[in-house]
Amino acid sequence: MHNSNLTLLITLLLSILLWAPQTLKAQTTSGPDELSLGSIDFPTSANGEAQKEFLTGVLALHSFWYPEARDHFRKARQLAPGFAMAYWGEAMTRDHPIWEQHDQEAGAEVLEKLDQQIEEGNVHWSDRERQYVEAVRILYNNEMDMDERRKQYAAAMEKLYTEHPSDESLAFLALASMTVPGYNYSNPDVDDVVPIAAKLEKLYQRNPEHPGGMHYLIHLYDNDTFAELGLRPAHDYASVAYSSSHAIHMPSHIYKQLEQWQKVIQSNIRAWEASVEWQKRTSRPLKDRDYHSYRWLFEAYLEIDNYQKACDIMNNMRDLKKKAEQREEDLGRIPSLIDNFQGQYEEKAEDGAPTCKV
Repeated sequence: MHNSNLTLLITLLLSILLWAPQTLKAQTTSGPDELSLGSIDFPTSANGEAQKEFLTGVLALHSFWYPEARDHFRKARQLAPGFAMAYWGEAMTRDHPIWEQHDQEAGAEVLEKLDQQIEEGNVHWSDRERQYVEAVRILYNNEMDMDERRKQYAAAMEKLYTEHPSDESLAFLALASMTVPGYNYSNPDVDDVVPIAAKLEKLYQRNPEHPGGMHYLIHLYDNDTFAELGLRPAHDYASVAYSSSHAIHMPSHIYKQLEQWQKVIQSNIRAWEASVEWQKRTSRPLKDRDYHSYRWLFEAYLEIDNYQKACDIMNNMRDLKKKAEQREEDLGRIPSLIDNFQGQYEEKAEDGAPTCKV
């Protein structure tokens, strides 16, 4: 079964590449002075500026750019307080299933605000929108453990996709399917990968600028079995959604699998620089920079024994901690990452790496 399904997937991918017609351009929200995050088509009951903010929020959500997405969903509901999908989007930003992070209190609070609007008769929505909201409610049902929530949420998204098929319901179903209990990212069962990949590959074919289609394919292919299949979406994703530091970082998941260390380094240099620019432009605290990509950059330097560059990152982290303390900012992950980097470097020092001078 394992080999036959792998053959099936490869055959499917080859057929898509060989006979794919001219792909259609989907609705975009990016202009010359706006964020470049890809292209989607997600009609709702809203219109005008509220819908535009919503679309930008969804684009950022697909790239796991949660703080940026949250800003746009909040603007959308400020413009249209009865816009149910804006509340849905903000609640979605509080659940990070790939990273196993979930802010129960913040997500539940958003849904309570939506309930107030419903009670006041301000919400006018379609059955499709209602199903999106009811699905996200499952993720914040505190009467169930998280594993059960993940299973029931995936089932709700399967129902929504069946009744209201679209690129968006497909993308969010794919993400839900990858986060149910038992899914193994590092060594997935081919039987689990094939049905998700088949749907996402068709989405990628229809709209090669859909950030979710590319992003979730990279996660699917981030393993020994499928890594080479991830080169196509990895290359396109960083080019299409280049305003997002996480999108710039994501190709390095595939490059790391293929031990292409210089490409890992370049991806994460660009991702870190993009996050620094965003943090400064939006006047956010230093803790909001993309330390995920910075950690990958540090580890890639250790991998190729470039100890000076790794040491420079450690010292920069210490400087950032001092600056954040001087500003009396929340330090976030900065202290724990300094400890993590120090521990990794000390392990290398045992094998002959030079002392990192502070």
